[in-house]
Amino acid sequence: MEEESLTLRVVGLGHKLTFKLRPSATIGDTKAEIEAHTSLPREYTRLIARGKKLDEDGVTLAEAGIVDRTSLMLLKNKLYATDQEGLTKILELTKELDDLTEKMDTTPAALIHETVTQICCKLDGIDTHGSSTLRSMRKRAIERAEALDKSKGSAS
Repeated sequence: MEEESLTLRVVGLGHKLTFKLRPSATIGDTKAEIEAHTSLPREYTRLIARGKKLDEDGVTLAEAGIVDRTSLMLLKNKLYATDQEGLTKILELTKELDDLTEKMDTTPAALIHETVTQICCKLDGIDTHGSSTLRSMRKRAIERAEALDKSKGSAS
C-alpha cells in the first residue's frame, strides 16, 4: 500500500513554501526540500512545528507527529550566527557564477577565464573559521567555477 503524501507549509525568514512529502521522509529530507527552494543551506536551518523543535534530522515526519497540512516555522540555528559572514560571501560569489553561466554563450572565453579566476581568488580568501560546512560550500563553489572555466575553454 502506497503511503499518502503530507502537504507541508513552511513559513519564516521571508519564505512561504508549500510542498508534499511522505510521512516516512525525515526531518533532514524536509530541510533538503527547503534548501532546494531557498538559498539557506540545511545545515543552518531550524524547524519548529506546533511549538516542538524538530532538531533530529533522522526522525521521520510521522515519528515527529507531523500530519497533513502542518505548518512549519523556518528559523536559522546557532551555527548560522557563527558562519553568517562567510556564508554571505560564498552565496554572493555563487550568484556571480550563476550570472556568468547565463552569459556563457555571449562571453569570450578569455573573459570567462578572468572572471572565474577572480571568483576563485575571492573564494580562497574567505575565512571559514574551522567550519566544515563553510569549507564544503567553498570547495563546491570552486569546483563549479573551475568546471565552468573548462567547459568554456573546451567549447572555444
